[in-house]
This record gives sequence, structure tokens and C-alpha cells, in this order.
Amino acid sequence: MDNYCIELNHVTKRFGNFTAVNDISLQLTPGKVYGIVGPNGAGKSTTMSLIMGTLMPTSGNGTVMGYPIGSTEALAHLGYSPEFTSFYNDMSCVEYLWYMATLAGLSDVEAAKRANELIDRFELREHANKKVCKFSTGMKKKVSLAQAMIHNPSILLLDEPTANLDPTSRMEILDIVRKMVNQDKQTVLISSHVLTELETVIDGVIMINHGVIVLNEDIETAQRKFNNGIVVFSSSNNQLVLEKLEDKYSYTVDNNEIKFSCDETDQLKRELIKIVYENDLMINKIDQERLSLDSLYKNALEGGQQ
Repeated sequence: MDNYCIELNHVTKRFGNFTAVNDISLQLTPGKVYGIVGPNGAGKSTTMSLIMGTLMPTSGNGTVMGYPIGSTEALAHLGYSPEFTSFYNDMSCVEYLWYMATLAGLSDVEAAKRANELIDRFELREHANKKVCKFSTGMKKKVSLAQAMIHNPSILLLDEPTANLDPTSRMEILDIVRKMVNQDKQTVLISSHVLTELETVIDGVIMINHGVIVLNEDIETAQRKFNNGIVVFSSSNNQLVLEKLEDKYSYTVDNNEIKFSCDETDQLKRELIKIVYENDLMINKIDQERLSLDSLYKNALEGGQQ
């Protein structure tokens, strides 16, 4: 088994004349959270389905924990929480989780134990004997996450886990994801449109458009790649600072702050500190601007500029 928990090699998926995924390759390392983002129809759900083995590639191949995608061995390592989960009308929370555990191969006793462990972990104890179909959207998301974990998978695939939730419920779900990764050392692949929240939990970002991966980097590397070097500076005499730099750098001035744009940000910061020291100025602010996931999305998928 290699060092990758998920690997796709030149995978293409066609539906008739339509190519949903076009020659994509992925290598995901264990114990990290990855976000897969892109516009509707970009190929996110198809990629997730290919990893799950619910769709087989037209060409190319892949593995999960070293086993071919779609194999029984690969599926044993995967847990999946869909965007929309259908629940049986007559099943309580504990009954549903017990049933899903038995489908995963646990004995009746093991299934009952695991169901109750997850009910406690997801703080659903007071609702354990209530019908899941009557739960709020946020509580249904919790149950869906719990069923994805019912067989202790090493990899979780979460499709829009915070969709249609209020802000409090969204943060609660993301907190659960963080704890799962920290406590269980699981690998998580999240498909989401809520970029501002996704960036608080992911280690790596995969951007896909028209079935092609346009970006696959750890989040910090991706931010550096698209950030041209923005240093925000403010002092007791901004005009003097600009005069001393003699137009060496591109800049804009907004609300008494100077935004410098350059490739060598460390050199710029050294020059700013020297000017401040030699002219007895007071620094109000000096900071390197961090590129948000929204800005990354705009740059990588839409060809926008920061």
C-alpha cells in the first residue's frame, strides 16, 4: 500500500456525449481535510461518486487505501454523508443507526453499542427514541454524519454537510468535523459551496471546473500562489513613506492605509521598518494580507484578479 489514502489516475467519466470528469488525477494523504469546490455541474459530485464506487470510470483507475475503487475492501474504508439523506418514516434515531450498523456487517450487539456511542458523541441522547424523519435539518445532518461513521471508516466523504443550515448549526457541524479529524485521525473530503466556512477547517483545496481540476494545493501554498504579495501599511506619516520609496512598488491608498503590491514582501517590509526607524515614525499597522478561499475561487475558476 502506498502513502496515499485516495488516488485517482487519469480518470474520465462520460455520460453519452457529455464528459462530466475529464482526465483527472488526485493523490490525497491520510489525516487531512480536503475541500473540493467548483460551480454547479463542475464535476464535484461525479468525482465523489467515482471514489465511492457508485460510478465506475469510463477510463483511468483509482484506489482507496490501496484497493481498487468500488471493491469491497475499498468500501470498508469509506463513510459517506450525502447532501440529502432519506430516512425511514417509522425508525427512531437509535433504530436507524443500529440498522445501518448491521448493514455494515456489525453483529446486533456491536451495532447497538456503536449506535449508542455515536448518539452520545453527537449529543443526540434526548432524541434517541424519536423519529428521525421529524428532526430538524441540523439534527438530520448530525444523524447522517453518525451513519457515515457507523463502521469506523478511515475516510469520510461529506457532500454539502452544511447546506441549508442556520449559522449556529453550520458551525456545530464543522466543529464535529474538526473533532473527528483530531481525535480519530480520519481523512475527510468535503464538497461545499460555503467557502468562507470551508476554509476554517480544510488543509487542502481542490478546485474543479468543467470536469477538470484547475487547482490542487494545500491551502497555504494556494494562497501564496495567487497572492501577488499584498502588504498593508499605515504610519504616522504615510506621505513621507511613499516619498522615501520613490515609487518602487505599486500601491493604492484607502482609508489612511497603503496597500503595496509586490513579489518580494520581506524586502518591502524591511524597507518600511528602516524608513520608520530613520524618521522616528509610529507604525499603526503592518500586515501581509491573507487571500480568502473566496478570492482563490475567483482567481482559479473565474480568472479574476485580486
